[in-house]
Amino acid sequence: MTNKTKIAEIFDSIQGEGSYIGYRQLFIRFCGCNLLCDYCDTEFDKGEQYSVESLLEKVKTFNLQAMHSVSLTGGEPLLHYEFLREFLPELKKLNLKIYLETNGTLPKPLESVINYIDIISMDFKLDSSAKIGDVYAMHDEFLNIAVQNQKDTFAKLVFDDNIKDYELNECLSLAKKYNIQIILQPKMDKNTIKVSHEKIMETFNYCSENYHQTRLIGQVHKFFDIR
Repeated sequence: MTNKTKIAEIFDSIQGEGSYIGYRQLFIRFCGCNLLCDYCDTEFDKGEQYSVESLLEKVKTFNLQAMHSVSLTGGEPLLHYEFLREFLPELKKLNLKIYLETNGTLPKPLESVINYIDIISMDFKLDSSAKIGDVYAMHDEFLNIAVQNQKDTFAKLVFDDNIKDYELNECLSLAKKYNIQIILQPKMDKNTIKVSHEKIMETFNYCSENYHQTRLIGQVHKFFDIR
């Protein structure tokens, strides 16, 4: 084992987003991302180099019996897929579920580590917020790999007042195709919601009327002032 990668931080907290909200997790935040979303609140460059062995030793310093799972977050963890291919088999030996937080634009790296992942929290990326153009095909391929491998998968949709109907329809189409929950998450700045009440309800009502597996969940950890 000689692979090394850059980790921004490792910390014990609660999951504040999506279907597993409120569970205690060990978060491993990887540096770097292939996107530049305008709502992102993460610094990607500051971090420390870890080998597989040193990261495992760091993980073992936490109270793992209290953890529901280990969250691989970022940044975009799948940029580090070569490291993960060595690290995850060792991490699984600690009898912890592996929870992947991802932007859903790297299907091939997902395929290379899918056997070690238990839960996938994928973000739908929109042109109105992520400014990267149409990623429908990438999300489609990504979700196909996740669902074909029978992974517990859901998709979050971070939105603001600029969201377009066609963007909602594309996300709903993929959620229906793969029969996964879609979590509507209003954009926030620290603990302040940056979406109008009218837009939140309009978006929720439209999605729920077109797809029954729609949920509206904000970033709960921010209301508790938890990282």
